[in-house]
Amino acid sequence: MITGYDTVFITGAPVDAGIRAMLDDLHARWPNMLVAPGGEHVGPFLPWRTTRAQVPAGAGEVYVARDAEMERRWDDLGYSLMEHAEGPFAVLYESSSQPAVEIQLNEDPYERRGIGIEPYPATLVTAGLSLVTIVTPDADSPFSRGLLDALRKALISQAHG
Repeated sequence: MITGYDTVFITGAPVDAGIRAMLDDLHARWPNMLVAPGGEHVGPFLPWRTTRAQVPAGAGEVYVARDAEMERRWDDLGYSLMEHAEGPFAVLYESSSQPAVEIQLNEDPYERRGIGIEPYPATLVTAGLSLVTIVTPDADSPFSRGLLDALRKALISQAHG
């Protein structure tokens, strides 16, 4: 079943290190967390301590379930919130294949306080950057927002290494 909500980050940080940092933190809350590398096929799902070293550098896919029960139900329920308002998620990442992309800025990137801006076009030079897509159960639940925030913070911390 294909469900879920995709959010894309563009970063110059080492993505594999950011994912490991994010999942290390989540593992404290999900001690039975299972993680599977992706690619042509997904799996097997193994405990985080076993799969931690298998997070690929450069490009890869990582699928995460709280425990064996969530992993078993994933095929039937997809990326949906399950008990405890939590659900499975995935992080897929690769180097940007485009050297530059057109974007729209909705926030002032210069942090000028008190100055409102109208959205405006910009060009993002993506050479040397990675695209990171996190697939969460939805866009708005506290669980999904927490995952987005955790990944964002982990990537920022790796960028400032």
